[in-house]
Amino acid sequence: MKTILQALAAYKMDVDESVLGLVEKLGEDKMLAQSGAYFPTVYDQLKHIFGSDVNWIKRMKSSFPRSPALSTCRFADFDIQTLKAPFAEAGARLFADMRELDRSVFAFVSELDDASLAAAVSYKNYKGESESHELWKVILRWFNHGSHHRGSISAQLDALGVENDYSALLPRI
Repeated sequence: MKTILQALAAYKMDVDESVLGLVEKLGEDKMLAQSGAYFPTVYDQLKHIFGSDVNWIKRMKSSFPRSPALSTCRFADFDIQTLKAPFAEAGARLFADMRELDRSVFAFVSELDDASLAAAVSYKNYKGESESHELWKVILRWFNHGSHHRGSISAQLDALGVENDYSALLPRI
């Protein structure tokens, strides 16, 4: 299981880099172009992906307080309210933060062993409800959520006329 999750963490990091490489060239008008998606702009999608990753890192740090990767990850104490800043003020910082966070996620997954992956992890979901699942399932859920939103970004980029094809898994793992 560890090998699979490491491959998915590598995929996440690599595909996020591809997405960021595309969107960094868009300009503010296209980053903020409205679509019919639940998160209506590319910028909103990226903020949601990043915010969700930050929340998962916080949950993991509370479950794994001695994790070397998480003890050096500044996002475990990140103020999520900073994501409310407008694109002109915070866009470039968001891109850099996403890249840094992806490296921390990969490092965290890489240090896990089979016993940790099989252990139950308890946390509060976004509604404040208690949940408990095996860690490997939690990580799979986490990564799948990001894939869903990167798919939405792909559709938004298509609507903007921006060629994109960053979903191929095998070349990235």
